[in-house]
Amino acid sequence: MRIHFMGVKGSGVAGVASLASKMGYEVSGCDLEDGGHSPDHLKDVDLLVVTPAVYWQNAKHPEMTRAKKVMTWQEFLGKVLLKDKKVIAIAGTHGKSTTTAMVAKLLSDCGFDPIAMAGAYVLEWGGNSRFGKGEYAVVEADEFNDNFLNYSPEIAIINNIEFDHPDYFKSEEQVRESFAKFKKQSKFIIDECPQKRFKLKVFGEHNQKNASMVYALGKKLGINEPDMVKSIESFEGIGRRMELISDKNEIKIYDDYAHHPTAIKTTLEGLREKYPKSRILAIVEPHGFARTKALLPKYKEVFDAVDKVIIGPIFKARDNKTFGMTPKKIAEISKHPNIQTIEKPENIKIKNYDVVIVMGAGVSNQWTKKLLKN
Repeated sequence: MRIHFMGVKGSGVAGVASLASKMGYEVSGCDLEDGGHSPDHLKDVDLLVVTPAVYWQNAKHPEMTRAKKVMTWQEFLGKVLLKDKKVIAIAGTHGKSTTTAMVAKLLSDCGFDPIAMAGAYVLEWGGNSRFGKGEYAVVEADEFNDNFLNYSPEIAIINNIEFDHPDYFKSEEQVRESFAKFKKQSKFIIDECPQKRFKLKVFGEHNQKNASMVYALGKKLGINEPDMVKSIESFEGIGRRMELISDKNEIKIYDDYAHHPTAIKTTLEGLREKYPKSRILAIVEPHGFARTKALLPKYKEVFDAVDKVIIGPIFKARDNKTFGMTPKKIAEISKHPNIQTIEKPENIKIKNYDVVIVMGAGVSNQWTKKLLKN
């Protein structure tokens, strides 16, 4: 079967294309940034697999309308690639990628040799997917676009449920309805468990909770306690989740993906717990104008754990209007005593701080790279 991947440079599509190739499919791909899209790519192609973003940007693109059959990568992963696997799906508003990588590590450490797919770069895998020949598959199951309804898991882990993705969901009630459907499709659900304390290499209370969920899963699979604890405690983290990218001139610089106010608050509290006496600067990229409008009240006291906050420009995401949102509105509602907004955060001087964290899911990692050069 020949499959063409549209938007192949996106992390999700790239990971699935890599798995498909290793599972024996004939694979090709194109990307807007590299050669563009064209119906010419469809010659002898049985199936076109796309990122959901393509539907949002241009559902009538000729490369899509002329294809024999079109699926999103999540549908292809759930209904084609993993149809004969026992799927362990990790869902929830926060902590999915970390928990997915932790679960996959536990299974691979204990001889299960799983297939795995996460929404972040995992150093051990050299990407965001892992090929394995075992009977289990571990997948990050994202609620946006109801993507997680493409999986019928043997076991589902649900870390937490909170309103997010206002460009898709209209209310928290609608989010909960989607999660209820996901639960119905799952044979066994882990959505709460007593918190067990681990000596983790990754810090923060949220990671203790993630680890407890993984521990509960290990018990369900019958893995013995010492092996579980050893695997969980040796977990090194994943890309852009409290990733220490520089430790020079007595300044530590972290890069982090947090962009929902709850995730920002939890991450900054974890950072303060690790560095109780340090001067900490947070550089924050708000994500999406619709999202900022919907979540604005949640920014109150979000940055309290750090000494100084700089809010950069709001990342546009899928929005086509601003809804009157500005970085200044976030600064005002946060009530932080030392906060400013700035157009070019990558040019700021950081020498007065011991720890700097750059947070966001848009282009903030580019700010981090420029900070390093400066």
